[in-house]
Amino acid sequence: MSKKALVLAALLVSMSFSVLADAASKHPTPVQAQPQAAVGSSGASFAHSWTVYSDKEKRSFLFGLATAVRLMCTDLSTRQKDAQGGPGVEQIFRDCFNAYAGMDPDAVVSAMNALYADPKNAMIPTDGAYMISLMKVRGDKVDEIIVQARKYGEGLKKEIDQQRQKSGQ
Repeated sequence: MSKKALVLAALLVSMSFSVLADAASKHPTPVQAQPQAAVGSSGASFAHSWTVYSDKEKRSFLFGLATAVRLMCTDLSTRQKDAQGGPGVEQIFRDCFNAYAGMDPDAVVSAMNALYADPKNAMIPTDGAYMISLMKVRGDKVDEIIVQARKYGEGLKKEIDQQRQKSGQ
């Protein structure tokens, strides 16, 4: 179980960094041009990256995550040392997949939109926002997780700002 979580976390964090880097390298959009919408000096944030996506792009993002989860869960369920196939492997796959996906995409998109509507959540990485939103849709309590995700996001922001200063951007 911990190997699965580490693989998924690494995948999602790397995706989040590429989304943030991609947002920082694009030409300014109307949202970036508004100083009050900017986070830090660059205006790039995970919330900004998410909010500039169209509904189709947001659904595509979720489809990509579900595909990655399916691949990971298939690999983990069939490579178990005692896997014999059949119902046991199917149950392992279902449990794995449903832990990270398997929800109505529109409900998850709405929950992510609501999460990123709060400026305090701007630097919560997209993978974290996805998991928080998934938990919220399932009815789990997420308030404390949001507080921790904000702290993590602020740490990332400081790290990104330091890297930009070092590279002269």
